[in-house]
Amino acid sequence: MKFWVAPAVFALAVLFSGAATVGQPTAVPTADVAAASGVNATAASTLLRRMGQINAKLHSYTANITLDVKMRSFPYLSPELTGSVFFKQPNKRAVVFDTVPALAEQAKKLYPKLDEPIDWLRINAVTALSDEGGVTLFRLIPRKNGRVEHLDVKVDDASATVTEYTWTYKDGGFVTFSQTFKTIGGNYLPDKLTGHVELPSYKADVTSALSNYKLNVAIADSIFEEK
Repeated sequence: MKFWVAPAVFALAVLFSGAATVGQPTAVPTADVAAASGVNATAASTLLRRMGQINAKLHSYTANITLDVKMRSFPYLSPELTGSVFFKQPNKRAVVFDTVPALAEQAKKLYPKLDEPIDWLRINAVTALSDEGGVTLFRLIPRKNGRVEHLDVKVDDASATVTEYTWTYKDGGFVTFSQTFKTIGGNYLPDKLTGHVELPSYKADVTSALSNYKLNVAIADSIFEEK
């Protein structure tokens, strides 16, 4: 049975979209980011703009996904999910799992929203905290008051792809995941992801992999409508 899962799960695939420095629009931010002492603010701003230019010719893709969830809190389920991911410019993402709805419902809790790099400066106060070993660490503090205290993002300086996300919540919880990419036709696409969720009411370890990519294919908008 097919079961639709919210785009937040893709964000890991996002996905996760991240997921989500793939298939970005060509528009790039014009403002500069702030920088901690000793960090080159100009280099950090340039890196953020490069993130917005990755995969400029990638308009859509589909791929197969496997998602293994090991819950570290009650009810201690360990679902192994398979399905398909869908991406369409500018920012449409969806995951359709071939699984039992109850298990997919658990997966829906795992991932917070991922904003596109071109939107970072509009939605957050962005500071480059460090640039060491070819990796820049950005801290994003939401301008709008909400559940998230801040988001730390590690970006590979050479490829301008995100290697790690860590959300810190005001209730003391956190969600963190690292991701790797594969190169297909000159595009950086999500490959594997490993993550951990540590929330007051939900704890889990997560691994995921994407395969069998099909690029620049037609995807109906209806696939992104929650059912």
